[in-house]
Amino acid sequence: MQNLLLFFWRNHFTLLFVGLEVIAFSLLISTNSFHQTKVHQWSIAMAGQLYDIQFACTQYLGLSSENEELRLTNAGLLESKIQNQPKNQSTHSGFQVIPTVAINSTYHFDNNYIIINTGSADGVEPATAVVGPKGAVGIVHSVSSNFASIIPLIHSNSDISARLKSNSYFGQCTWRGFNESIITLENIPNHVEIKSGDTVVTRGSGGVFPSGIIIGFALESEKNESSGFQEISVELATDFKNVHSLYVIKNQLKPELDSIITQTQEWIGK
Repeated sequence: MQNLLLFFWRNHFTLLFVGLEVIAFSLLISTNSFHQTKVHQWSIAMAGQLYDIQFACTQYLGLSSENEELRLTNAGLLESKIQNQPKNQSTHSGFQVIPTVAINSTYHFDNNYIIINTGSADGVEPATAVVGPKGAVGIVHSVSSNFASIIPLIHSNSDISARLKSNSYFGQCTWRGFNESIITLENIPNHVEIKSGDTVVTRGSGGVFPSGIIIGFALESEKNESSGFQEISVELATDFKNVHSLYVIKNQLKPELDSIITQTQEWIGK
């Protein structure tokens, strides 16, 4: 209390001046319509700026949930598109699409990887396909409760069954390293004409990827006369320097397909 009284005593002239200024300003505003209008306009402008800041903060805080809703919507559309393909263009119906986000990734190693923020708790399983907005990305390798790792197409062990969309000739897509935007389509016969820009898509033979997911676009081919097959350089549709929103595609009928493939291989081997 003593310190408060001491403060007022030391600053009583300043406080008196401020008080008189406030009284004078109030009298000026209350008796002058011009000044009333200016003060009102100023208060509206200040309120508008505050509301703008509040709206921007609200939009920012709500952006995460909006993005999640968008990913769910896109996942639903992708799932519907896959399910509605004719059976001669898809392995079978029964694919489930799970939206996810890449939280870590590499593109400049021989063995690159991608980490996503969904795992077994969300239904993600090993050996399931991963695609992005522009095309195929890779295959799930390891899974924990809340995370999973992906072997991308740009990995030394990546091996994806693929076909030319224009004529359905099929082969295997592998990555030779060096360039994160180029993959090689092998085992296409020499007599098959390759045009620059031809679309390369997944074949879907193993039941991991649905058939018809874009892998990339043919650039050039090199024929090997001794083997009778050519190698096609393919520009990847996915930019592995910029992976974010992804979708895990789980074939719920893959165990049945695997069983048939195993039985067939055993039968042929007899």
